[in-house]
Amino acid sequence: MKRFKYKIDRRTMILSVLAIIIFIAIAVALLLIYKGGFFSAWFTSLIIALMALMILSVPRYIAVKEDSIEIHCVMDITAIDIREIESVRKVDASQMRWIVPLFGAAGFFGYYGKFFDLKDFDAITIYASEWKNFVEIIDIYDYRTYVSCRNSEELIEAITQAMEQYAEQEDTTGEEN
Repeated sequence: MKRFKYKIDRRTMILSVLAIIIFIAIAVALLLIYKGGFFSAWFTSLIIALMALMILSVPRYIAVKEDSIEIHCVMDITAIDIREIESVRKVDASQMRWIVPLFGAAGFFGYYGKFFDLKDFDAITIYASEWKNFVEIIDIYDYRTYVSCRNSEELIEAITQAMEQYAEQEDTTGEEN
């Protein structure tokens, strides 16, 4: 098993801190304006719940195993079966400019969740800690998953090796039967 850790870049950290400051400023302003009324308590509770849910989905590392690729988040694991991977390639950040968030985080401790590709009119999944060094994983169902990895070449090589090893195992077990 090979592990590739996510590293948050400076831009993502600045966006995260800015978002927290804005949420706190709005909560304090509402508390001062409404003097502890229902609206300020509702807004503060909603923002705290949303931030907690978002933090639970922050990607931590990618594990390439012999039979799957696992994307580990704080409280979730997404597994992609090696048998179902069609292709893996590096994607430049300039190719990602037509991607907009549908449901997820766009800068709050990373970029993760469901996004929409305006160029291809397709929903995609992104697990990234920075908006660069993307690796595109396409499965046999034409489902696209993007991960960011500073060692993207090593990640692609590890996935390709796992795919080749699995294919070799399938060939040897198929020949025995």
